[in-house]
Amino acid sequence: MIPQDLIEDKKVAIGENLKRLRRDKQWTQGELAEASGIMTGQLSKIELNKADPKLKTIYSIINALECSPNALLSDVGDTNLDGRMTMALERAQTLPDQEKNTLLDVIDKYCIAVSMQGMMDNATNAPLGLNRSTGRTEELANK
Repeated sequence: MIPQDLIEDKKVAIGENLKRLRRDKQWTQGELAEASGIMTGQLSKIELNKADPKLKTIYSIINALECSPNALLSDVGDTNLDGRMTMALERAQTLPDQEKNTLLDVIDKYCIAVSMQGMMDNATNAPLGLNRSTGRTEELANK
């Protein structure tokens, strides 16, 4: 891929991210236009990757959507797992409190389950590496 092709790929990320972030807020392009001071037609062109937004436009969008620059500009395909996790958590912060609590509960229970699984001894499935005892010594167990 030549450098110009790489630049073209990044423009796709901006359009897709803008559309996703706008939809996360349940806004139409018109509502985002009103909040950002950018014409609806310009927002449409950016979402369709038919326009290269100026830096001032990007800042207006970021401020209107109350998102980080990374949320708008990062290409998810080129972002590492920790970066995608950060972006997902940023999106989750915009959820209503009830949904935030549900998500936190799911994450907490998942982490507990992973911890418990790690404490299980794979060979015996006994917690904390303890072996089950039959009450007999090894010599008696073999008879």
